Amino acid sequence: MNQHGSFCGRLTIFMLWCFTLTSSRGQVAPLHHWVGFTDKVDCGVDLYAAEAGLELLSPRALERRQKQGIPLDSMDLPVSPARISAVLSLGGGENGQALRMLYRSRWLNGIVIQVDTSVVDSAGMVALLADIAALEGVAQVRRARWYDNSQPAPQQPQARSRAEGLFQSGPRPYGACWEQVRQLKVDLIHGLGHRGEGMLVGVLDSGFDRVDQNPAFARARSENRILIGGNFPNGGAISPWIYDEHAHGAMVLSTMAGSLDTPDGQQYMGTAPDATYVLFRTEDVGWEHLVEEYHWVAAAERADSIGCDVLNTSLGYSLFDSGSQSHLVSDLDGDTFPITQASDIAASRGMLVFNSAGNSGNSPWQKITAPADGDSVIAVGAVTPSGQHATFSSYGPTADGRIKPDLCATGQDASYVHPDGSIRTGNGTSFSSPILCGAAVSLWSAHPDRPAWDIRRALMESAHQFSAPDTVTGYGVPDLWQAHLALGGKTLWETDDLLIYPNPVSASDDGLHILFEEENLRSAAGSALSYMVSDARGRLMAVGQIERDKQPLTTFTLSVAMLEAGTYTLSLFGVPEEDEHRIPTAWARFIVESR
Repeated sequence: MNQHGSFCGRLTIFMLWCFTLTSSRGQVAPLHHWVGFTDKVDCGVDLYAAEAGLELLSPRALERRQKQGIPLDSMDLPVSPARISAVLSLGGGENGQALRMLYRSRWLNGIVIQVDTSVVDSAGMVALLADIAALEGVAQVRRARWYDNSQPAPQQPQARSRAEGLFQSGPRPYGACWEQVRQLKVDLIHGLGHRGEGMLVGVLDSGFDRVDQNPAFARARSENRILIGGNFPNGGAISPWIYDEHAHGAMVLSTMAGSLDTPDGQQYMGTAPDATYVLFRTEDVGWEHLVEEYHWVAAAERADSIGCDVLNTSLGYSLFDSGSQSHLVSDLDGDTFPITQASDIAASRGMLVFNSAGNSGNSPWQKITAPADGDSVIAVGAVTPSGQHATFSSYGPTADGRIKPDLCATGQDASYVHPDGSIRTGNGTSFSSPILCGAAVSLWSAHPDRPAWDIRRALMESAHQFSAPDTVTGYGVPDLWQAHLALGGKTLWETDDLLIYPNPVSASDDGLHILFEEENLRSAAGSALSYMVSDARGRLMAVGQIERDKQPLTTFTLSVAMLEAGTYTLSLFGVPEEDEHRIPTAWARFIVESR
């Protein structure tokens, strides 16, 4: 296992290189191979036929493409069945079938095959691969994984984490993750009522240990918002095995989808708790092989087909178990590696693609890892909760001189939920990427008619270093509220002093959410406010105080469980005074529905 820096789950890194028809390692032979084709002749679908779209993609995927004006093209066509059959037919023999197709890639136009070394020996494999390379329409054959009869390398500890004492560091719903949420100001987007609803997020990772049991995902599970996309080290099977695999993906997922509010005082709310998530296992944690990049390609294609809007990958590739296959820093040009090529293709299909920049900042490699070098990939570096660069976070630029990372979010002392249900902290761009990804998902849910590139541009232009980016933190930490305004979102000056939702509100809701702009209030920024709730007859029903930070906007939640059905007035006041008839600094009416 190649692990650079403090925490990035698995940094699985490989170099792509062409197969040479020689056997230089005696009895050691490659088990998986990539076979690329020159064309898609007789693929079975007419791209220009009226029904072509539904033959190739799901209705949801087609809707995403149509909303963004992205037409179907040759990359959407399937791999030619005739080309596949020609390859597989060469594997038959007296001892059985030597070849098995693991999966196919329409984007890169090829297949991953698995060679059964119990059917053919090394010499027979060399001859078989030579025959495949000589077939009409075969463009290349590449090694993807070596087989050497050795046991997988033992799994290394992948997190510097510690159980945290329960604490309140901000508004109650966020609990332990308040600082990483507030840093992006995504709580203000949540305050508008947008937490990722209607968005479909693909999470490509190493496994999702106990996501089917973890209380942090109970709400999402009950609403059928956690789906299985496939286990690609096992050929893409849609099975619950991914819940018995590695813990890394579960911890990554918690920073976006996690939601805890327990009787014993645990609170946690991720950056997109209302989105729907599709989980894909692409990483095999026992070793580092090129085939894992192809696992990712196949999973991303499936995510595209079912209509995912956003992809997050907290994995990166630079070094192989076989050193001769390792990537080179000079090849981080955005065009060389299969996972980078596929990431850029995914973005061209209308998806936002987020990737951890890598944890190599303190290692000899130091640079970002693939696919963070992709020009359409949002590579996310790590900063502390106070915005300082985390020293382990990988540096740019790309080999062709582009700024990387693109953006940053909290990746040092980041809060997540462990598979055992406890809230912990850890380090790594494995956390900064999903934290920012979820924030972008919530932002996009507030502007569902805008194309992916508009969301990306708004994020970039809102970042604090946009006018002077560097190769340490890129364009910096984005401001989701400014991105919201850039996308046409209204300020409270353009609406009312107070924004209240949902209105009407019922006891089944999680409270009445109030958002107000500090500049509208005649009181010192950061000082306490008091509020009063009165009914339609002017009777005082509730009073309280609001603690607030020196932020341009403030949100708080008011319980309505004690209120009967009817119309009420909420009044906000500055520094409390004894005169109960004083004029409020802001007020709004709301309705409580009958129970």
